[in-house]
Amino acid sequence: MKPGLTVSALTFALLQAYSAQVAADTAGIDQIEKITVTSTRTAKANTDLALSVGQVSEQTIADDNAQHISESLQTIPGVLINQLSGGQGHNAAVRMPINFDGYTLYLQDNIPLQSAAFYTHNALWWTTSNIGLSRLEVLRGAGTSLHGAGAVAATVNVLSKPVTADKNTLGLTLGEHGYSRINGSTTWLDDNQGGLRVSAAYLDNDGWRDHNAVEKAELDVRHEYQLDDKQSLTTSLIASSLDQQILTTLSIDQFELDPSQSGLPDEVIALDPRRTTDYMRLSTEYLYEDKDLSVSLIPYARHRTLEHLATWQPNFPIEETEVTTFGLLALASWSHQNSAQTTLGVDLEHTSGDTYSFQPTTRITTGRGAATYPQGHVFYDDTTTFKSVSPYIQHIGYFSDALSYTLGARFDHSEYEFDNALVKYKDDGFGNRSIASRKDTFSHLSPKLSLNYLLNAHSSVYARFANAMRLPTAPEMYHLKSRQSSAQLGSLKEETSDTYELGYKANLDALSIELAYYLMDVDDAIVTAFSDLGASYRVNASSVRHKGFELGLNYQFNRAFSAALAYSQSDHEFRHYIRDEGRIHRETGESMEQDLSGNSLHMAPEYVANFRLNYRSQAIKGLRLTAEAKSIGDYYLSVENTDSYSGYTVFNLKANYRLNKRVKLHARIANLTDKTYALQNEERFGRTRIQPGMPRTAYVGISYNF
Repeated sequence: MKPGLTVSALTFALLQAYSAQVAADTAGIDQIEKITVTSTRTAKANTDLALSVGQVSEQTIADDNAQHISESLQTIPGVLINQLSGGQGHNAAVRMPINFDGYTLYLQDNIPLQSAAFYTHNALWWTTSNIGLSRLEVLRGAGTSLHGAGAVAATVNVLSKPVTADKNTLGLTLGEHGYSRINGSTTWLDDNQGGLRVSAAYLDNDGWRDHNAVEKAELDVRHEYQLDDKQSLTTSLIASSLDQQILTTLSIDQFELDPSQSGLPDEVIALDPRRTTDYMRLSTEYLYEDKDLSVSLIPYARHRTLEHLATWQPNFPIEETEVTTFGLLALASWSHQNSAQTTLGVDLEHTSGDTYSFQPTTRITTGRGAATYPQGHVFYDDTTTFKSVSPYIQHIGYFSDALSYTLGARFDHSEYEFDNALVKYKDDGFGNRSIASRKDTFSHLSPKLSLNYLLNAHSSVYARFANAMRLPTAPEMYHLKSRQSSAQLGSLKEETSDTYELGYKANLDALSIELAYYLMDVDDAIVTAFSDLGASYRVNASSVRHKGFELGLNYQFNRAFSAALAYSQSDHEFRHYIRDEGRIHRETGESMEQDLSGNSLHMAPEYVANFRLNYRSQAIKGLRLTAEAKSIGDYYLSVENTDSYSGYTVFNLKANYRLNKRVKLHARIANLTDKTYALQNEERFGRTRIQPGMPRTAYVGISYNF
């Protein structure tokens, strides 16, 4: 079934009628209230905002006891994050097909985790985990004026708890396949002027697949200090170190024979390929809050390294990157008459990224493109400096007590300065091109407009339009193949998107509802093209339409039972895409153009669903049980829309038992039925590539408060 306005309108009408009945039946009982900070950096009730912002509570994060926060994020409607091969890597599908591109902006405490110029889909590597978190928020669709490049389909914000007199905590989790995780947090308070919290965690996991071991250590230090009744300082340091073995996707035959195999040949396993990354981010927020004025200044510094053996290339080169950022997020908000509010701000960023790729050992390949790669050969050795200045304005006004509007605009001006340490050449003998040092600039204005109408004290409807953009990354622009035409150099433009959205929200006594219908058009979409001899490169060559609806329901049946549903249904298709436009087969002279306009994008599930049934025992005090079902619908394996994958449904079971005020026991079983399934399935270059899903796996743990 294709989603459409008719389905959403009908659903809205039914929910509105039902919510009115529930409100009448539960009159006199305190209403549910949901607060979000992602859209404005200040606390707002979700019914006051013309946005789709889903949340994961501190209680849910604690009860999940997940090895990766993606497991909790998928309780938000429309959010699918694949934890690839059970490790710490991931990709995302939020109002998009499953993809590895920069359509999602990742934040921790409102500060970007990475630069748009050096985007990686694995940004959640660098967040801190369960200890010290207050909640997770996902703003679906284009970001507000406060959010820059990359906030096209979603903004994921990992939010830390404030430093309070909270108990100190120590926890241990053990699981199958050599899994262990220890974490802890301790707090010192300073006479009501502030305090310091230090949280740390260490994870060690052999993995359920061969060559899948991972170690991760992380540290989160947060210091809060109240200068006076209007001014405060919050300083945060997050740091992590990750060492993960590399494996790859499986063919159909490999998957059917043994889904736990690495997919790598023995000669590659002998090299013990790994991916390692170290990360650190230091920030301080100065906050001034008065009756009518709020000022926030957040200077920050980030540094990260990443090294890996590129097993997907026939010569197995080593690639090293080092990225350092200094930035400032500054805003001021004024309150006017009739509760109107104006925000002015600017984001500044200076990032320097070094890339070095070389041949670690002599490698002789066979077959098509056979070559001898000598040890020590350098493929890339360059530095890209990225600078951006992004002023913005956002105004919230009121036509009446019930009807509000938001007007906003953001102007992003970005400059790339590429400095190549290698001499200029057209071909190094292995299909790589070295270009001269150069500069490129991008500028884009993103307007935003929305209307929000309060139906009553606990429900609202809204309409929204928002423009956003995605920048090409430095590697996409400067790491070119030798057989690309010179015209490709400097031709990449930013992708732009227009999002149109209608929504409804209600927070009742026993029921909360979120419903959104969206349509998002992306122009100048960056896709992969190929030269006559098979070299790949990136071009702006298509326009894409994404549309669908999202439904979130939370219902409290009684004191013992509650349920939560996160459901989305979507359709993603090319409005216009001529693949290999103008390309002629060099041997036959025939056109190689393919008109894929109207085709569905590949790896775009028809639906994504998460259902949880929660039980709080009335007979055994402190016992909570959760039964969870996760399901995705079918999708095409390639843009040709020839073969498809039927999706999957898996079940999980979780238990938490608070023995007393100090001790809590927990256990969970992932993939309860031990289903063999493909977490992700794709067809590329005529070959099926399967990411197998994890088999049944059990975990147990204990946490101690002191």
